[in-house]
Amino acid sequence: MTNAPKSKTTTERAEATACVCSQAYGRTYTAASSSKNALGQSLGNRPGDRALAIVISIGGLFIGVRQFNAQQRASAVQMLDQQRQATLTAYFDDMSVLVLQNNLTTSKQGAPVRAIAIARTDTALRVLDGVRKGTLIRYLWEAGLITRQHPVVNLLNADLNGAVFAGANLYQVALSPLGLSHANFTAAGLIGADLSGSNLSGADLSGAALTCSYQSGNSRTGVCADLNGAYLTGANLTGANLTGANLTGANLTGAKLTGAKLTGANLTGANLQGARYNSKLIRVKNARGDL
Repeated sequence: MTNAPKSKTTTERAEATACVCSQAYGRTYTAASSSKNALGQSLGNRPGDRALAIVISIGGLFIGVRQFNAQQRASAVQMLDQQRQATLTAYFDDMSVLVLQNNLTTSKQGAPVRAIAIARTDTALRVLDGVRKGTLIRYLWEAGLITRQHPVVNLLNADLNGAVFAGANLYQVALSPLGLSHANFTAAGLIGADLSGSNLSGADLSGAALTCSYQSGNSRTGVCADLNGAYLTGANLTGANLTGANLTGANLTGAKLTGAKLTGANLTGANLQGARYNSKLIRVKNARGDL
């Protein structure tokens, strides 16, 4: 009579299970390691793949640098614009004090308050862009500080190159003699303005009114726009109204005068070489400069 086998104890069953699991884990780990090594060989060990990885890295670096530089430029432009606006705002505040508290408008020639106003104006104009230069000049005109008959703020050394006055009303403004090259006076009201001796080379005066202003009831004598000795080389005067304007000795070399009104304009001694009037080269008939 044979004896029945004894059942395994709990400890023996646990050890057997652990052994099986260990063997299974070992096979799994070995397979995973083999797959990883094969993947590494396929992606990193071949020369072509390494070169591709380097190219991608360099490309990413280049794009990052470009984006960084673009952000830096945008920040610099924004900061400069903010500085310019702060300069203009501070200028308005300072000038308001001079006008309201220090009687700048009624001050006499040579008064210290005028010297302060001129210095602050020159300093502000040096750092402003074209649009803000135009805004500053319109402020001075509206405050009655740069009218032709009674100029208070002398703009002799002011930098107004590239200033924008498009559509502005600057009746009898005193802008002489100044640097106004490439300024934009499109459709501006410059009736009776003084621009004598100013550098307006390359300026856009298309559609501008550069005529005479007359007192009520007197149509014979008036204050006409003065461009005596002005530099208007290459200026655009297309459609401008220059009726009665003084262009004596002005340099109009290569100027565009298509559609301009020149009735009664004084062109004595003006340089009209290469200038065109209604698409034709200008021919002066007499010493006065009549066309």
